[in-house]
Amino acid sequence: MPIPAPRHVLAPLAILALAGSLAACRGEDQPGSTAASNTGPIKIMQIGTFESPNLSLKDAKAGLDAHVQSINAAGGIDGRKIEVEFCNDAYNANTGAACARQAVSDGVVAVVGAASSQAPAELPVLEAAGIPWLAGAGSGGPTEGTSKVSYPITGGTQSMQVGLGRLLANKGGKNIAVIVADAAAAYAAADDIANGAKAGGAQSYRILAPLGAPDFSAVASSALAKTPDAIAVASTATDAPRIIRAVRQAGFKGNIATLANIFKPADQKALGDLANSVFITSSAVPVTNTSVPQVKQFLDDMAKYHPEAVTDNGSLGTWSSITFLVEIVKRLGGNVSAAAITGLLDKLDKPIVLGTVPDYAGIPSPPVVATYPRVPTFKVYVSEAVGGTLKQDGDAIDPLGTK
Repeated sequence: MPIPAPRHVLAPLAILALAGSLAACRGEDQPGSTAASNTGPIKIMQIGTFESPNLSLKDAKAGLDAHVQSINAAGGIDGRKIEVEFCNDAYNANTGAACARQAVSDGVVAVVGAASSQAPAELPVLEAAGIPWLAGAGSGGPTEGTSKVSYPITGGTQSMQVGLGRLLANKGGKNIAVIVADAAAAYAAADDIANGAKAGGAQSYRILAPLGAPDFSAVASSALAKTPDAIAVASTATDAPRIIRAVRQAGFKGNIATLANIFKPADQKALGDLANSVFITSSAVPVTNTSVPQVKQFLDDMAKYHPEAVTDNGSLGTWSSITFLVEIVKRLGGNVSAAAITGLLDKLDKPIVLGTVPDYAGIPSPPVVATYPRVPTFKVYVSEAVGGTLKQDGDAIDPLGTK
């Protein structure tokens, strides 16, 4: 089933107003060259909304940095250290484009683990220079799934949103209330959830929740007026837990689904029993699944290098982007450049094992989802909040599949 192209941004990030503040790139790098080299440090950049008046994704930065520090402390990749430059886009398109130009000027071989909503302004600059965008967080909208230099390892937020509708349908939901933020850029989230519900044989209807409302009891009443048997919530990380609380306090006892990016571990604990039967979709395995060796390593790295940061789907995703880089560099045998990276990924001969997400098998042909031809998988992981923590609920699901 084709998915309508979303309106620029994905729900958790883009329902906020565009900030006008400026920010500068900062890091340890010196201007360099994109020419192939098998000596010296491997220079990369991470672009993200690390600080802004409206949104700060500092944990996404921490996840990538923790993995880089861990690898460098162990001697680097085949003896070569990773040299990373961080550039804050400040949730501003002009600043994001400046970050991309800085990546070109400084000769980085890739932008890795980007957590930026400004990808539409950044990727054209990188395309012109042939610099790959590796394992972006999916927060930049459709361009991350279509740009010729973008190599996503998951379907990002879009697949997670479609997954909300599908998992509720899979669990018996037939009439699903979809509560989304009352902001134009968030309406596409409702469309994605509706597509997932439809793929599972369910119907849905949309309820709008005012951003930052002091009380969500009226929203809960509106949602329950049509007697839903399941509810999906896609709003901000601040509002989503409050909406879930309001729905539960209004008497709804059925299944609720929301996104890992907006339902943090602290929220799950704060809700207590009200979080029972709340299911969460994520692009990576839940951070509580320590049976996965890479998850255990992630938690160890975060505890050692960034104990102040939140360990969640966002920080695990950017940590995983460095796993992707490491495996690419090893296959290149030291001959690392922007052109070498794109050449290898464009003609990948065997999958790259990542552990935290499905194995990366390259750009799919034909596309898994026509509107996002670069996305290698649309599968998402489902977890259930149990006793204030997350428990993985089965294997990854394909929200557009037949099962």
